[in-house]
Amino acid sequence: MYPEIEKAGGLSKALNFEFAKINSPLKVAIENSIDKLPFDYVKVENKNKFSQVLIGAEEKLYLPDFWKEGACLANGQTENILELAKVLDFWLNQDITTNELAEKFKFVKTSDQAKAFDENKEVEFAWNYILQGDSRTKLHEFAKLAIKDELLSKLFPFTSLYTLRFSRCTGFPFDSHNLPDVTPKQFENFAPISNKYFITEYENNKLEQQFIVTKNTNEYLGMGNAEQALKIVKNNLPDNIKPAKKGTADN
Repeated sequence: MYPEIEKAGGLSKALNFEFAKINSPLKVAIENSIDKLPFDYVKVENKNKFSQVLIGAEEKLYLPDFWKEGACLANGQTENILELAKVLDFWLNQDITTNELAEKFKFVKTSDQAKAFDENKEVEFAWNYILQGDSRTKLHEFAKLAIKDELLSKLFPFTSLYTLRFSRCTGFPFDSHNLPDVTPKQFENFAPISNKYFITEYENNKLEQQFIVTKNTNEYLGMGNAEQALKIVKNNLPDNIKPAKKGTADN
């Protein structure tokens, strides 16, 4: 299904050939050899952007994604390797929004978060995503308070299994070092802490949703309802905590 790959001796060589054909300065950064077919993979990057490319196993398809500042903002699929090279060149070498990318290349579909990231509203989007998501309803009671808090609302929220975590940056890998985590009591076995630290320090008002607050994967900070958990989190924030910045923990 991929004669251009076989002829070139691998996806990386085939894609580099197409880059040269359109006078693009791009080169494949990470590559696998042709013996990995049908699961060949390459990565192309430039500054704060990168794209990964997989190929289809049952039909001919090049499957690129489009990352910026640690966030995947779009995905695409095309049968044409020249079109693949063109879309990667446009994304990685031009200062464009994901909407402009999708308008120029119709085979690109933007993610739900793309517009928010383009408009520097990714923190607000992330909080609303947690509040509106059906899969994290047990966190809603805490999130409703946190989104109104002057400090927590400025951090980037994300979930790890059933735990709500906070990051100093908006892209992956996140920077949540030394910041508290919040896990609904029902999912204590999934909390980032050993079970031996769990204590039943409350029995009052069992009708209220309870939350376990931890830090650094092994430090138990306390338990309580949403209001109490919020106080515990705020009391354990670093003194110099600042709003989340665009980018990743690496940069």
